[in-house]
Amino acid sequence: MSDQARVSSIDALELFRADLIQYIMKARTALEEASSDVRRTQDWLDRDRYLHWSNEIRKRTKLLRQAEQELYSANLTRPLAANPLQKMAVHRAKRALGEAEDKMRIITRWRNRFDRLASPHLRGLDPLLAILSQDLPKGVASLAESIKALQAYAEKRPSSPNPPPTDLPPSA
Repeated sequence: MSDQARVSSIDALELFRADLIQYIMKARTALEEASSDVRRTQDWLDRDRYLHWSNEIRKRTKLLRQAEQELYSANLTRPLAANPLQKMAVHRAKRALGEAEDKMRIITRWRNRFDRLASPHLRGLDPLLAILSQDLPKGVASLAESIKALQAYAEKRPSSPNPPPTDLPPSA
């Protein structure tokens, strides 16, 4: 048997190392984008929609009070009149306020549901992110060292072939 290893596919290791680096970058980008999308959606529910409907409830409550005040004033000035415009304005304001309150209930439900559904999936990405950030880069570095060692080994060529050792005594 030969004492030398046949090193012939260092290029394959270099290609694998390059592909692994690309994989790490693409996978990390995809995971960061997914996490970002979830956080953006959560932010949209928590801030944008919640604040919007909170403000709408405030505005619509003010409009309802104003319409009720106008109806009250109309009833004081003309107690026997039907005041249909003021009654219709109060009815419209109540309906608008009820719609805003319904939307707020829906947003609150979705916030709770989204947190309950998305949080476990986000936590599930953490181990994969750790692998992509810590373990695989160590593997890339280890591959680089292995490639260097194999290249150094392959470059070492014996200057003269060594005769195989014999156990026989020299003949006289």
